[in-house]
Amino acid sequence: MKFTKFIAVLLAGAMMTATLASCENSEEASQQPSDQNSSLAESVATKDADQTLTLVNSDCKVLDVNDVRNSNEFLLLSHVQEGLFRVIPDKDGNAVLTNAGCENYEVSEDGLTYTFKIRPQKWSDGKEVTAQQYVDSILRLLNPENGFSYSFMAYDILNAEAYYDGKASKEEVGVKALDEMTLEIKLQANIPFFIKKLANVCFFPVRLDVIEAAGEQSTYNSDFTKHVFNGPFVISERILGNEIVLTKNESYWDAENVHLKKVTLKEISEDSTKSILLENKELDAVEATTEYVQKWKKMTDDGLLVNVSKTSPSVNYMCFNQHTGGTSGLMNNNKVRLALSLAINREEMNELVYSGVNTPAYGLIPYELNVGDKEFRSLAQEPLKALYAEYADNNEKLQALFKEGLKEVTGSDDISKVTLTIISSGATVQNQAQLEYFKQTWETKLGCKINVNILADSSLFKTERNANRYDLVYMGWNGDYDDPMTFMELWNTKSGYAKFMGGYHNEEFDKMFDSLATESDSAKRAETYINMEKNLVAEQAGMSPVYFANKQYFVQNYVKDLVFPTFGSAYEFSRAYISGK
Repeated sequence: MKFTKFIAVLLAGAMMTATLASCENSEEASQQPSDQNSSLAESVATKDADQTLTLVNSDCKVLDVNDVRNSNEFLLLSHVQEGLFRVIPDKDGNAVLTNAGCENYEVSEDGLTYTFKIRPQKWSDGKEVTAQQYVDSILRLLNPENGFSYSFMAYDILNAEAYYDGKASKEEVGVKALDEMTLEIKLQANIPFFIKKLANVCFFPVRLDVIEAAGEQSTYNSDFTKHVFNGPFVISERILGNEIVLTKNESYWDAENVHLKKVTLKEISEDSTKSILLENKELDAVEATTEYVQKWKKMTDDGLLVNVSKTSPSVNYMCFNQHTGGTSGLMNNNKVRLALSLAINREEMNELVYSGVNTPAYGLIPYELNVGDKEFRSLAQEPLKALYAEYADNNEKLQALFKEGLKEVTGSDDISKVTLTIISSGATVQNQAQLEYFKQTWETKLGCKINVNILADSSLFKTERNANRYDLVYMGWNGDYDDPMTFMELWNTKSGYAKFMGGYHNEEFDKMFDSLATESDSAKRAETYINMEKNLVAEQAGMSPVYFANKQYFVQNYVKDLVFPTFGSAYEFSRAYISGK
């Protein structure tokens, strides 16, 4: 059976099983992660007495704001905790980056010093939120002993990276409390997008006394009863593998504008189950997978749902195991990696697997991401496009490139003896279709064998990944703020996330990355980004971009002021409400 027909049958089967679906646990590595985009607003609507909302979110392994890693953690933690800024709807329903934990702030003329006046507010145990708790958070984030993945987000701060590298003391880091309610942050260079980064969960304040009382880090990460909260909601109940229940935080500083009394975040892995619950009004909003888009758009046309379609600053890509070369021993050869990348027909895959919803990707940086006041993609062609046109569907040429790399590693060019292993934590029909496409593409075009190892249990997936028992792993990343650096920093050798991205390491890339630490000129930054992307995607084939996501959300028409931020949490519901249910 041809792979195109096989995948079409596979996806069709997903629709047929909708009435037989069950809930199973599944976790995929995805990230995350701001200051603009769509909302559902109706400011004059009458609010229902029953203010409850039900959404989908996988259970969180991490409840520590400094240790945040995945999109499900961003969604939860951004609603039970709060930092200096929050994305909320204005009177016209537009999502706006708004002062939250700070009442106001000032920036020095040279752009190096930020001074924040902390808003009077309380934690859920009645104690005050102070400037020192923001200082404690940043220093804890940067403490190398903790090894937090998002530590690199703070490297713009004076001496932050030096502290992480053991070359400076924490007292030398450019962050301090001038008084109980005044926070000062000094930067090492005038970074134009720094303020956007501070909306990230990893910068939220922490209570060291609470963390110490919890004991082991694993306990603090997993037990919500060991936490205090300063956000619009608190965690009131958790059934592992099933749901987390949030209730309104009555001591929140803006509690009068928080209308929802209860929010239930359900763990639902099967798309067919989500469909049933949405159509029965047991789910209030859901991000659509491709097989349900057309069905739900018809319901939108009939007035039963509201459709929000938005470009997402995210990219899905294949990572190569460059820690060890993988189980095949071939992944450290850039010719082998490039042949695998060029063999993927992204246009066909988008139509066949994703119903044409997404945008085929030939670069790392998505569309609508800006450098200064210019969109990055308007300044640079995706670097893999020209190469792909040269090799497109030319199996003989693709195999010649693969053989050349193979011979450099093994001394033989016999592709038939090569077996590559892909690992995945996604067991849904959509995940299977993706992996089947890769398998049959590479087996057909290159002549190697592909072993697909689906590890539905996230702990098993992490064990295999961390033990480097793979050649390839399919990943996704959603940008954390509006600048290409939010993607570039993943591939820097010193990044806390590099180990999850296959361990790509290239001296030229790192040198360009380091040069940006003190560069404030947007045009020069853009030029460096262009060269970094070319190095990563085309010259070294350190990763293989597949598509830029275009997200479709479907929401019950009685849900108002629900925001879909471009960065950070998938939903912002702190000011949402129910009307006309």
